[in-house]
Amino acid sequence: MGIKLKNKFIYICLCVLSIFAATFFVLSACDIVKNYSYIEHKTYFNSYEFGQEIYSYSENLSNFYVYYKDYNDKFGENKASKEDINGLKLFYEDKLKNAQAEIENKYNNDIQEAQRISDKDKVNKLMDEKNKRLEEVKKENTKTDEELKKEVASRYDKDYEGIKKSLQNRNDIKYYIKNTKTNEIYHNLSGKSTVQEYIKKESFFTVEFPLKHIEDKQFQSTNSMFKNFSWEGYIIIPKQSASNNYIIENYNYYNSVRSRLIKEMLIGFSSLIIALLILVGIKKDESLKITFSEKIKDLYKKLPMDVNILIFCIYTVIMLGYMLKLSFFYKPLGIKHFIKLTIVSIYVGYVVLYIKTNVRLIKSKKEFLNKWNESLSASLIIAAKRSFIARNLKIQILVIVDITAILAAFTFVLVIQSHNIILGLIIGIVYITLILRVMFKKVDYLNEILKGTEEIASGNLNYVIKEKGESHLSKIAHNINNIKSGYKKSLQSQVKSERLKSELITNVSHDLKTPLTSIINYVNLLKKEGLSEDEIKGYIGVLDRKAERLKVLIEDLFEAAKVSSGSVELNIEKVDVAALLEQSIAELDEKIKKASLTLRVKYSNKHIYANLDGKKTWRVFENLINNIIKYSAPNTRVYIDLIEEDNKILIVMKNISSYEMDFDAEEIFERFKRGDKSRNTEGSGLGLAIAKSIVELQGGKLNIEIDGDLFKAIVQFDQAKL
Repeated sequence: MGIKLKNKFIYICLCVLSIFAATFFVLSACDIVKNYSYIEHKTYFNSYEFGQEIYSYSENLSNFYVYYKDYNDKFGENKASKEDINGLKLFYEDKLKNAQAEIENKYNNDIQEAQRISDKDKVNKLMDEKNKRLEEVKKENTKTDEELKKEVASRYDKDYEGIKKSLQNRNDIKYYIKNTKTNEIYHNLSGKSTVQEYIKKESFFTVEFPLKHIEDKQFQSTNSMFKNFSWEGYIIIPKQSASNNYIIENYNYYNSVRSRLIKEMLIGFSSLIIALLILVGIKKDESLKITFSEKIKDLYKKLPMDVNILIFCIYTVIMLGYMLKLSFFYKPLGIKHFIKLTIVSIYVGYVVLYIKTNVRLIKSKKEFLNKWNESLSASLIIAAKRSFIARNLKIQILVIVDITAILAAFTFVLVIQSHNIILGLIIGIVYITLILRVMFKKVDYLNEILKGTEEIASGNLNYVIKEKGESHLSKIAHNINNIKSGYKKSLQSQVKSERLKSELITNVSHDLKTPLTSIINYVNLLKKEGLSEDEIKGYIGVLDRKAERLKVLIEDLFEAAKVSSGSVELNIEKVDVAALLEQSIAELDEKIKKASLTLRVKYSNKHIYANLDGKKTWRVFENLINNIIKYSAPNTRVYIDLIEEDNKILIVMKNISSYEMDFDAEEIFERFKRGDKSRNTEGSGLGLAIAKSIVELQGGKLNIEIDGDLFKAIVQFDQAKL
């Protein structure tokens, strides 16, 4: 008994020792992962952090010597550029809009509530408060040009002084730079010695730009900056003032961390070897084999497989987060180190147990399948399968057959045992009655569905089959109703298509026949003898106009067919939509004035870009503006807005129609369809159809909205990324 207790104690001690040793390896590995950059580079001067420090300093130099060169001449209150002033003005405008919206939202709900309960005093009080707040906000965010100039100048002053102060306060970096274009020298070296002498005597580390070694990747950004400004020279880290030298302090810290990590690597690997040796020793020594570990494994195995996996994943995520934030390798040592070591050791012991148990499970296929069948996931999958099967019609029939067979057997046994045939007959009659009742209900419902299909087949598309419950017959009824609805919509679409096709043929015939008839009549007139020269010229002029009209109609017809088929080649490029719209308006300016229309154009931005075919998009704008010119009421205003909204470009054109618009907005896109049903206006009736096809070919949308006499065309494109 004493030997067993002794073995148990030794076994526990050795297990704890091996786990603590393994924990040292895990902690050192986590610390190395966290601070890998310190090992990756030999010294601080090879690190990315130092490269960024040099780049940041060089950026300040470029701002000071290039951007803010001759600061007093370039910048100041009277030197503020229009772009800066406009940018600041837009900032205050946006700020004002946001503040006004916030105030409106804040008060409107309270005002509506007060109106609802008819509290006029409260409504008036809230309205006064809201108006007062709106006035205050407007006053705060409305600046004169002089105030904006002062603010822009103040910002430049702050930026300049900040850069200047930053350069003056940095004693840990010296520089000597020559501008190869202007031969100017910029430096902050003290004394009269040359730069080479200074580097030899005072330099702790020096970088020469442009770089001569490609492997110095940490300085590539700074190197590119020097090349852009045609600079060459040195960035020097001096030896002096080491106690106040930020760079030297970083250098020493970096090297100390790197040294510590190398020691940690040695400790970690040594600990891992010790842990493995102890585990191997325990396994080989028969005297140490006790049932203690087997009891823990049995307890662990009782949990379902998927629960074990879930616990392992959650525990691992928590512990990885804890270990990556943990600071363990520091001095002085204390009780906190032991607590942290114990917390991580418990996790390491759990991982060892998890791996050991699952390795054995994977090796035994039979045991693995047994564990899987006992898992919660397997139970849920089986339950789901059963649920699915239970809905199957065949299974339902089998269930009824099984129930009937079982009931028949039970009745037979009952009759034999009780010698009571009447009892058996009663049970049989009750069961058959119930079965027949259920069957008759199903048959009645089936007859209803058959009647519905006959009604639909005879052309009554308004007939609806009742859907009862969630049975298979109800699903059939639901599907038939859906098929009927789809067929009805298809039929309506086909009827509409046939009507539009008929209208298309009529309109094409009318629009082609009119100029052709005129051409024939005037040719006949020209055949007459004794015509004067002026009459001949007049007739020829009419023939020329009508022939040109016929040519335009045919060209538009061909273009409409081409773009609607998608066989147009697009030359997609980055296009300034605002400039393109301006050009379209300018070219049609004379027609707009002739039509006695006043144009109001509003741009949210003077330069808005989209990836489009410029020529085709110009045609869209031309067609839409021509449409406005033809159908707008004289002496009315036309509004064209170019808007940016959620990475979309919206071109909104609004005009007042000269006739009553009693047509569907979608139908106006059909070929040869015109809102002017008398067809007295010039045009092919293809303009909007062509415009819509071109817009959609480029991934955009063209929509028409009609509100009384207001006609609105909305073109939408995706905005190009800058």
